[in-house]
Amino acid sequence: MGGFLAILGDSVEFANPEYLAIVPIAGLLLVFGLLVFAMRLQLRPAHTEGSKYPFFGHIKFWFLAIGALVLVSVAAARPFWVYGGSSFKRGDVDVIVAIDASASMWVKDLGPSRLELAVRETLSLYTQDILTPGDRTAVFVWGTTALRRAHLSSNAERFIEEVGRIGPPPTLTGDAFPWDSDVATAFESIYLSLDNQDRFESGEDSWQPEERSDRLVLLFTDGDFLIDAEQRSRVDIALGEFRRRGLVVYPVAIGSRTGVSVDSVLLDYVRGVDYDETLEADLEGQRTRLGLDGIGMVEQRTNGRAFIVDSPQVTSDTFLRNVVDGHRSISFQLVPSDDKQEVWQWVVMLAIAVFVMAMLFY
Repeated sequence: MGGFLAILGDSVEFANPEYLAIVPIAGLLLVFGLLVFAMRLQLRPAHTEGSKYPFFGHIKFWFLAIGALVLVSVAAARPFWVYGGSSFKRGDVDVIVAIDASASMWVKDLGPSRLELAVRETLSLYTQDILTPGDRTAVFVWGTTALRRAHLSSNAERFIEEVGRIGPPPTLTGDAFPWDSDVATAFESIYLSLDNQDRFESGEDSWQPEERSDRLVLLFTDGDFLIDAEQRSRVDIALGEFRRRGLVVYPVAIGSRTGVSVDSVLLDYVRGVDYDETLEADLEGQRTRLGLDGIGMVEQRTNGRAFIVDSPQVTSDTFLRNVVDGHRSISFQLVPSDDKQEVWQWVVMLAIAVFVMAMLFY
């Protein structure tokens, strides 16, 4: 009954609702009539043989007249019916973005650097309206270590600002962060950070992680990370924790299959000022290319799927939309449309019918 009234309330609107102020007055008149009716029942003489006492008597005119008054006030408010259409509503999602900012992502084998393309594809979550206002996002940047740049939040402006700041450092001296891609550390940081935030938001000391379907991880990387036996063990443990929480990883692989020399990143810096000769010697002979083996490993172990950006003309926005929408819950609801029909004429006719009944039964 409550659901029906809710739907009715959403489907009926009034052009002049101020006339509905008469309805409470009619309610008071109805209460007064009921009190009079109750007193008459108490004071009526005892029933004798041949006597005839109608149950309502002439007071039924009072009740019918009040009903007519209510209908007239509703008609004066000019009600109209809003046609309801069936619709499916999609739920909100949590999207965790992990961007590989290691030195191999700075190379420009595709024209723009791989990192620039990663930033472009990440921002398409909002520029292409893939995410909606209720969705939450978090940003992690990783290389030798992993840094959380933005915690899980629905603040789109902060997300866009933090992602827009991601880029190579101004100098290459004294910073070990970009010279390795420790994907195990990235995965560990993600689930531990989410656990800390979930525990804080729950406010329960006994909180335990649980499997959810409304979260996903988007991994933007070139896949050029070497995994030794120790790292493979850590990756296995971390992705096991991902599966326990229902976290699926969707890699967006960025780079060319032919590869390029890593020392090409030094072309954007001044030798002897932004870096020293030892770094140049360390990078000599190193090449980087799209690492499909690492991408495939992540896909298989989290039941995700990957998309490859191997040209600046290729965009992942359709892929991102599909995987994000795949984690949205779906509910059925009635959505009012713009089609309206005035029904005050029918209310007036009903009011006249009630008043005529009052006159006939008086």
